[in-house]
Amino acid sequence: MSHRPAAPAPTTTTAARTALTRRRVLVTSAAAAGVMALPGTAAWAVPTSFEAETRTGRRRPGAGAPNPSVVVRWNQATMDAILGRYQAAGNRFGPATVNARVLAIVHNAIYDAWACYDHCAVGTRFGGSLRRPRSERTLDNKNEAVSYAAHLALLDLYPEYKVAIDNMLRALGYNPDLVNPRRNSPAWIGRRTAQAVLDYRHGDGANQLGTPAYSDTTGYQPVNAPQTAGAFDPSTVTNAAHWTPLIVDGKLQRYLTPQFAVMKPFALSRPDQFTVPAPPPFPSVRLTAAIEELIDISANLTDEQKSIAEFWLNDDVTPPGAQQMWGRYVSARDGYSVDEDAQLFFGLNMAECDAAIGSWAVKAQYDFARPSTLIPYDRRGRQISAWGGPGQGTVTMDGIDWQAYVAVPPFPATVSGHSTFSGAATEFLRRFTGSDTFGDSYRFKAGTSTVEPGLTPRTDVVLTWPTFSEAASQAGISRVYGGMHWSFDNEPGIEMGHRIGEVVYRQAMRYFGGSHR
Repeated sequence: MSHRPAAPAPTTTTAARTALTRRRVLVTSAAAAGVMALPGTAAWAVPTSFEAETRTGRRRPGAGAPNPSVVVRWNQATMDAILGRYQAAGNRFGPATVNARVLAIVHNAIYDAWACYDHCAVGTRFGGSLRRPRSERTLDNKNEAVSYAAHLALLDLYPEYKVAIDNMLRALGYNPDLVNPRRNSPAWIGRRTAQAVLDYRHGDGANQLGTPAYSDTTGYQPVNAPQTAGAFDPSTVTNAAHWTPLIVDGKLQRYLTPQFAVMKPFALSRPDQFTVPAPPPFPSVRLTAAIEELIDISANLTDEQKSIAEFWLNDDVTPPGAQQMWGRYVSARDGYSVDEDAQLFFGLNMAECDAAIGSWAVKAQYDFARPSTLIPYDRRGRQISAWGGPGQGTVTMDGIDWQAYVAVPPFPATVSGHSTFSGAATEFLRRFTGSDTFGDSYRFKAGTSTVEPGLTPRTDVVLTWPTFSEAASQAGISRVYGGMHWSFDNEPGIEMGHRIGEVVYRQAMRYFGGSHR
């Protein structure tokens, strides 16, 4: 088989292109879906099975792919485990860095298991030393090896979900209690390759095994004292250009995973291989222009801009969950099998994980302030026009009361992780598929905003992405519309993401083609 799928044929049908949209994935039986049921407004409970995919009432899935591969099923199961853990903790945001690493580990394990049944691909831990003979390279063996690999990886990453993860494997026809499979059997291959990936990743610098897991190992201390959201106190600011943690609903923000800035990457030569230009100094003409740009956007937010800001917030799929939707859309659109999916999701998630590492290295480099604290500090005592809060529209206020349209995550601004993730995914996917063509879309229905429920948007807003590049561009600008990022965080982040995606693609192709040593 070819290890570089061809570009989509021009005759791809409309039905094929819409079979798997960003929010509409795998609505099938428990055995086929591979998705963890997560209650909406009800009290959260640890799930015991994988059921239907619906995340929130306003983003219901439609018709799913008829026969998704086991790779896609385990990808969705991983996404639901990610979402479930931070929902259980009562957090709106999951740590994008940890999410990217989790997806990379699961799909690294899947890929390494699959590679043992390919005629030339090599794995990341054993190379080609576990390659099985031609007679064993059957779909059944690939599915079994991949499933045991994903099962073991998820158990390591989400031990609290053991019952659901075991039930997922059981629903696919395999025995989760099999601990000593016959040597060189598919189950043995899956478990052997996954354990090697896990052993390696336990020492990658993320501190997964720390107490608590993923706790900071760098000793980071913010320059500025915390600020209570909605009650900004400029007298406590030490240096307005640096990141300031917020106290939101009584909870103190803590910098999420600063140690990812020094974590082992997959393809990058070092975490800080790429960077972006330094943010403008404060005060300066350039920063004043950036502040005025965000105030102007806030004062003139359109329904489309609000919809874009909220759609890409990803609080119901978690960053980099949007890019998993891109991958699943491509898989369904182009009719991928387990062979293409194993490679697609491996490369995609290595790119996302290296994007997390690279963007966090830049955040550590600059430790730059979010608009949510720098604008109130700069414009305190001055009258401005800006969005006044849910349902308030544009109002005149003291600049100290300026606020972002969406919730602000707990880490520095520069560079935008969203932009870097999206640029990396775009570069990998367009190289892997041979085309920038995407084709997905989403209808943001009237009144379904969670920021301004019942009010926004006034009429349906349709978001379309003819190309991966356009999806990345919209994901990046969404953070500017939402008021959580500066323009100088966005476009350089997308460009850095492209550079990361290219490096990852080249590295992945060496594994796919068997030339990696």
